Amino acid sequence: MALRSSCFRALVSIAALAPVLLGCIARTVERPELAPDITNSSSGPIVANRNVDLLFLIDDSMSMTKSQENLLRNFPVLMNALQNLAGGLPNVHVAVASSDMGAGDGSIGLCNATGGKNGAFQHTARGACTATGLDPGATFIANVDGQKNYAGDLGDVFSCIAALGDGGCGFEQPLAAISRALGADGPAPAENEGFLRPDAFLAIVLISNEDDCSVPGGSLLFDTSANQTLDSALGPPISFRCNEFGHLCDGAPPARLAPNGDMNATRSYASCVPSDGAGLLSNVVDTAARIKALKADPEQVMVAAITGLPAPYAVHWTAPGVRSDPPWPEVSHSCIAGDGSFADPAIRTSAFVNEFGANGLLLPICADDFAPALSRIAEKIADHVSKPCVAGTVAKRPGTASDDCVVVSMTADGQGGRAENVLSSCADTAGVGPCWQLGAGENGCAGQSLTVVPDATAPAPAWQSVTLQCALCVSGVSDPTRGCP
Repeated sequence: MALRSSCFRALVSIAALAPVLLGCIARTVERPELAPDITNSSSGPIVANRNVDLLFLIDDSMSMTKSQENLLRNFPVLMNALQNLAGGLPNVHVAVASSDMGAGDGSIGLCNATGGKNGAFQHTARGACTATGLDPGATFIANVDGQKNYAGDLGDVFSCIAALGDGGCGFEQPLAAISRALGADGPAPAENEGFLRPDAFLAIVLISNEDDCSVPGGSLLFDTSANQTLDSALGPPISFRCNEFGHLCDGAPPARLAPNGDMNATRSYASCVPSDGAGLLSNVVDTAARIKALKADPEQVMVAAITGLPAPYAVHWTAPGVRSDPPWPEVSHSCIAGDGSFADPAIRTSAFVNEFGANGLLLPICADDFAPALSRIAEKIADHVSKPCVAGTVAKRPGTASDDCVVVSMTADGQGGRAENVLSSCADTAGVGPCWQLGAGENGCAGQSLTVVPDATAPAPAWQSVTLQCALCVSGVSDPTRGCP
């Protein structure tokens, strides 16, 4: 169907959340033509439920105290934003895990040889807090349909269990800890049972001031028996190993040796990426794929990292820990906050976030106030528990009063794949489902929100995603035959 100049096609992709793990069967579905210049589009999921599983992965190594305090101080910003959504607070599970996965044979300070905290949820009272408020036996926060497993305020409970301190291993492994906590690399710890709901939207918030240094089983990265000095195969047992063997900058690992042995030298780099495939550190892309595979649809997962930005990236040198050695390398902080907290460039963490596309948020940890970052996270979660907003005026099919849209529904086909069906407009079916309709914008939407009316005679689909294309009027160009003022 040809389009007149008064409107154009805007693609809106929507994914509904659901519990069944599926493969994908692709086929071509005929859709209206797109005009050359698309100036407005919107996307979001069709909401199957309001379940949100929210995992906070917190770095508890040295120097993280101020950043943890910043998080706890501003956590109410996130919760208040979710409570203010249409329909109130989603049905939330909130859990806390540590970046401490141990390291080596136990000879590295604060790093044990038995897997550290091993991704297990942290649920005990810390600091000045003497009681978490959680029900006996509870290892994470739950508030579902108004039924909660804690006494008092959710923010107070979170603050009590999330103040992990700074006594964790300095070789941070947040990606490994996330995988273990969620059971993406094998069975999750017993403490974590019941947290991850198949039909829930999964939101992961990672807070760390250093880059990820996760290793696969059998890696020798943390060896100290034969690697103590600068000239050993892995260099001294300091965090620079994570950079040298985890990053490629300008096509090569950052230099271990100071130019001309000058301890005052600094070397800057650009174009730093993870050295996936090198073997000593885990593969970032594979880790992201395992996290996505926890859900039927990867759109059910978002990752936000409050961490150091990947640039600037520089190496400087310091006095060696072994007297006879030349200067030892150290990655320079990429930022320093007003309270003195700092962060190093997070190359691997940034790449992990990027694997989630529009569902990935990279937010600066060197901020005096985490409120803006937590507001962004709340907005992203809200996108997945609110109906999608279609901005602009939707044109009508020529000569009719029906919105000019095409909606394609994808559901489980019973064989591990997807079945695609073009849904009719409810205006054409007298409201008998399955059909679609646009209505008044919800939850701050200034346009129209999409609703899919189910088939009342059939069981609700266990999983559903929807693709929507609509013709939108061009502002200032009238076309009465298309309902464009």
